[in-house]
Amino acid sequence: MTVVHDKREHPAGSGTVVLLVVTALFVLMQLYAAIPLIAPVGAALGAHVTFALSTVFSVCYATGFLIWGPLADQYGRRRILLIGLAALTVATIACGLAASVPALAVLRGVQGLTAASFAPVALAYLAEATPPRLRASAIGAMSTAFLVAGIAGQVLASTITLALGWTWVFILSGIVLGFCLIGVAVLMAEPSQRQSGGGVSLVRRFAAVGRVAARPAVLLLSAAHLTLLLSFVAMYTGLGPHLDALGLDASQVIWLRLAGLPGMFATLLAGVLARRLGVAGVARAGFALAGVGLLLEAVLSGTLIGTAAASLVFVTGVALAVPSMITLFGETAAPNRAGGMALNGFVLFLGASLGPLTAHLRLDFPILLVALAALAGLAVASLTGFARLTRANA
Repeated sequence: MTVVHDKREHPAGSGTVVLLVVTALFVLMQLYAAIPLIAPVGAALGAHVTFALSTVFSVCYATGFLIWGPLADQYGRRRILLIGLAALTVATIACGLAASVPALAVLRGVQGLTAASFAPVALAYLAEATPPRLRASAIGAMSTAFLVAGIAGQVLASTITLALGWTWVFILSGIVLGFCLIGVAVLMAEPSQRQSGGGVSLVRRFAAVGRVAARPAVLLLSAAHLTLLLSFVAMYTGLGPHLDALGLDASQVIWLRLAGLPGMFATLLAGVLARRLGVAGVARAGFALAGVGLLLEAVLSGTLIGTAAASLVFVTGVALAVPSMITLFGETAAPNRAGGMALNGFVLFLGASLGPLTAHLRLDFPILLVALAALAGLAVASLTGFARLTRANA
């Protein structure tokens, strides 16, 4: 009887966790796939597509965090995930059929809005539905998938485009997401103790996000967090044209983008380091390391080996900062943790939406990297102010 009761309270076993991690990878890849697609899609549609392909998706994705989190609290995790994944599957395939820039912009906006239904809801579900012994590993694996998507999305999109054309990036992704949708429908179950709504009105859930955003400590966190994916997306968006200027062909560029992939797994060390440095200390170290990586890349941008090594340093810093910032948002927003997670996603991916625009300011690549390193320095300063404020209020 005890085992049955435990399964009803914590129905997410290892199979469900693996499914959600794989789904997370393909959902987030839709954001980063746009980085190498700007040139081929622009050539195919005969226009500049950075805004339609990248910015629209990222803005809608960021905004979606503020919408789907409260809806999932009100109506249940499984229901919202199924609705969101179904709409995302259709929108993703439709993006591959877009015949004009305005149509692509609309479809990418829908894709971004529906993709935002996954991350905050899946993380909340794993926190509730996984057995305690599996919970930390499940959330860590999910966070790693979010980060790995940053490199994998670029590489997969480049590879498919070279082999089949850019439209197939969206069509094949939509097919995979369709299978993920079926898997969620079959394997995912709500914990028995969770009740949709919980006696709290939907209006109050949305209001909680606003209250969290107004806190001075959260404003300082947001100032740092905004720069994180802004720098990541801007660096990789600027990297492609820079490598073209160095004479690399498309297949060689793919391998250089892969250079940063091992650094993504540094996220698994964030918890261990936090026990020595504190969570805020790890976040500051991550931003500082990312800044050092950007400066090294600026100095070594004329050499392929130097660029690859410096990008690995940069990505390692990002990987340390992301889970630490998620934890800080959750702790600072307590008891409105759901609002904190929604705001965390909004700020993080609002920065991602600014990344492509930053990369297209017509700055030389080394100058762009130095400017991004300066933003990392500002993030460290904001986190220092956050730490002092929280100590003063303790």
